[in-house]
Amino acid sequence: MMSKPRMAFVVALGIAAALLGVSAFSTPAAAANNVSFTLFGSRAGGWGLTNTTVTSPGPALTVHVGDNVTLNLTSLDAFTHRWFIDYNGNNVSNGAEPTSPNFGTALLWNFTVSNVTGTFRYRSDRTGGPGDDLSTMWGNITILAAQTTPPPLLPGGENTVLIVAGVIVIIVAVIAFAAFFWRRMGKPGTPPPPPQ
Repeated sequence: MMSKPRMAFVVALGIAAALLGVSAFSTPAAAANNVSFTLFGSRAGGWGLTNTTVTSPGPALTVHVGDNVTLNLTSLDAFTHRWFIDYNGNNVSNGAEPTSPNFGTALLWNFTVSNVTGTFRYRSDRTGGPGDDLSTMWGNITILAAQTTPPPLLPGGENTVLIVAGVIVIIVAVIAFAAFFWRRMGKPGTPPPPPQ
């Protein structure tokens, strides 16, 4: 029979090995990306990535749920505009839709992509002055599910799986070594190995 300290040590090693084993198979949470877009807008032309590429519809944008998006918005026509994602397609910014403050010259604005996937229109809904933004100042934004990267199984990439597997092998070897010597030392009449 094993002594209480030895039993506690074996149980602790077993629990440590089990926890490390479980962690080897868990997928780490995806880190949010920092995404930046520069958009130039004009009521007469639409949106563009530069001040000379303004079109209607504007450029297609793609982001992932959880991304931290920075928009550098510039008005080319001195009208006040307001950028937003029109989730429900009603041409009006609603409370749950990411909506920038109004801007008449330039604005640097950040938002985090919410958990809504699909392709939606981004728009400006300002109507002050002649005409309005709704007919020309729109483009498509595609929101994809959060990015997940499975842990690599081969050397050369991130070595998390290999490190965890190596730690598990070492723990198992230590437990087997300890069990062998405890069993040998526990038998009456078996002298311990001589010092070297």
